[in-house]
Amino acid sequence: REGANTSSSSSSSSASPAPAPSRKDKPLPGSGVNLYDPVATASRFLTRRFGIVGGLGLVALLASVEGGEIVKALLERDVEASGEIVELESGLKVADARIGGGASPKKGDFVGVNLLVADAETGAEYLNTKKSGRPIAFTFEKKPLLPPVCEAIEEGVRTMKRGGVRTVYAPSAKAYGERGVVLNDGTRIAGNRDLKITITLEEVSPSYV
Repeated sequence: REGANTSSSSSSSSASPAPAPSRKDKPLPGSGVNLYDPVATASRFLTRRFGIVGGLGLVALLASVEGGEIVKALLERDVEASGEIVELESGLKVADARIGGGASPKKGDFVGVNLLVADAETGAEYLNTKKSGRPIAFTFEKKPLLPPVCEAIEEGVRTMKRGGVRTVYAPSAKAYGERGVVLNDGTRIAGNRDLKITITLEEVSPSYV
């Protein structure tokens, strides 16, 4: 065991350390954990691609572990939406491209999303988690919000259902405010920027709280 530890330590010390982010350039702390439930996500993908029969193999393999959640995911049916811009009670403007067939998040639920964050004025893309393969997860309505999650994202997700796709038109006050933010990969979003945020609600799971 001691030899294995020594080898592991030696291997770690030989790796080049990642450059430390500048403290003064980081106005907001941290970022969400980039994980969400792969079982329900995979089952929903199989359903969309091959129909409900396509997911039965996955159900047979894993029903003893998470059967209830898998069956629920397989039975979900998403529907295309008009994309019309509407205003929520909070005043936030959103447009739905797809209405999910799953659950809406409740306080304390584990929520997994893919995000496309772009500048509303210039169109410059700041974050694309589908492209990077690093979806974002967070506990719904848990404060403080950790970047890249912001007030506009939480408000946008609140009335979505799992499987839905929604674009949120986020004024700077509901995005990253006057201070802006530095994302986990070092990308800086300046303060006072209005954003266009496309949210794909991949997972809602109370079992992870």
